[in-house]
This record gives sequence, structure tokens and C-alpha cells, in this order.
Amino acid sequence: MKVRDLLKYCEVHEWRGHRSKATLRTNIKQLNAVIGDDDIAGLHYTRLKTLASQLETYGRKAAAPATVKRKLDTLSNALTIATKMTNPDGSPVLIAKPTFPTFDIDNIQERTISDAELADMFEVIAARREAEPHRDWTRFDAFMRFLLATACRRGEALRVWPGHVEQRDVGGKARHFVIFERYTTKTKKPRIVPLSAEIVRMLPSLRLQSGNGPLFPFTASQLWGLWKAVRVDMAKRGHDFSLVRYHSCRHTTLTKAMKRFPLAKVSKLAGHASIQITADRYGHLSADDLVDMVDEIAA
Repeated sequence: MKVRDLLKYCEVHEWRGHRSKATLRTNIKQLNAVIGDDDIAGLHYTRLKTLASQLETYGRKAAAPATVKRKLDTLSNALTIATKMTNPDGSPVLIAKPTFPTFDIDNIQERTISDAELADMFEVIAARREAEPHRDWTRFDAFMRFLLATACRRGEALRVWPGHVEQRDVGGKARHFVIFERYTTKTKKPRIVPLSAEIVRMLPSLRLQSGNGPLFPFTASQLWGLWKAVRVDMAKRGHDFSLVRYHSCRHTTLTKAMKRFPLAKVSKLAGHASIQITADRYGHLSADDLVDMVDEIAA
């Protein structure tokens, strides 16, 4: 069986409920272009090591190690499925999966967005809304505020529908919550986060626009185009946004939360699988808060 045939089978029969269809299609397309005609039975560590190098240089710019790893993970998952498949004569399609190369990946992003940068960013978005009424800058503004208010990941926000927002009574007051459903989160566990008053005020408009669809119906290409424009305009204002990504909104909110609230609460908001992950990723960022304590001890 060729790699492309296996990937096609998996896409149709095994991965229909994949969380990110666009990413999956991109991974399959690139794998097919580089290794699609290889026989799966002939794959070995050296070939996969070469594949990693080819994927790294595939396209107009070099891919990050994490990006290459995601593509190799797609192939690895497909080969695992192949070991459970049988030919018409009952023999296994693949006897054993080959060993894959490993990657040392540091996904921790330390770039946060300052309050001054946030103010300018929303001014930039407002200016674009006036200059480009044909683009959905109003909903993009709401999208960015939603990311900051909930500390959710971009993919989680894109999967929120009107039905995922519910109202509850908390201490005699009505509060709104957003439900990030099971398997739409990184941990594949559901998470419920309260909404700020600012987001609640936006809900009627967002619900009206969404109809029977998601609150933020952006495609990956649309989001890239909008963010690229924001980066250009922020550069004109003297801000270097080259390392600022959508994930920086989550990082900014969780970093602020670490300085004011207990670790357990921040971990709950982040939706991490354990408190240790929160401590390892964000604990070092609160070192500035130790300055007064150290000065007092030394006095």
C-alpha cells in the first residue's frame, strides 16, 4: 500500500471527526507531495529522518520543528492504523510501525501584549473597520476581546456556537458562561469559563450575525489576512508585533492572572491537564512580584 492510499483511507474512514480539518488536509497534501508514492512497508527510520528534513524546507519558508512534528504525527497515526488493517487474504497490511525521529520542541511563548499595545491594537482595528467596511473587522474586534477575556486558544474560540453560551445564577446574580466542549480543547476535556460583562454585551450582536453557525466563522486564511494587516499597522505606530500571535492573547491573560490569583484558579482558567503545567509555563513570569519581598528581607 502506498502512503497516499493509506492517508486517503484514514481521512475518509478514521479521521472524519478530526478537530482541525484544514490542518489535517494541509498535512496530508504535503505528505503526499513528498512521500506519497512510497510503499508503507518500506518505510524505516532513515527514510523518515530524510522526510523530516524535506518537510522542514517544503514551501516558501522553513517550517518550525513543531510544524514538522505535527505532519510526522499525522503519518505516524496513519501507520498505527495500518498495523490494525488486513489484506483480503487476511495478512496484515503493515506488520510493525517504524521508529520515528524525535524533536526537542519549546512551545512556550513569553511574548505578552502590554496594556499600551492592546489600546493601540484596538484603535488599529477600529481604523481598519472604517477604511475597509467590506471586511468583517467588527467581528474580528469581538474575536480578539473574546480571546483575551477567556484565555482560550484560537481553535477553541472558533468552535464556539451560540448554544455553547449559557446563563446561570451565581450568588443571586445572573452570569454567562461559555462551554468549550469535549474534544474541542487541547486536553480533550470540556471546560467552562465565565464571560466578562464586555463579552456579554457583544453576545446579542454576535448571535444575530452567526445565525445557525459559529460565533466567529473565520477561516484560517481570513484570520491570517486580518492579523497581517494588524501587524503592519502596529509597526507604523512603533510596535514590533513580529512575535505576537493569536496565542499571545491567551498568554497575556494567564500571565496577568498569575500575578493576582492562586495557581489552582489560573490552572482552571487555562484548562491545563495539571497544576504543574501551569506552574512550569507561567510560574517564572511572576518573578517581578518578588522584588518587594526580597528588598524587605534584605533591609
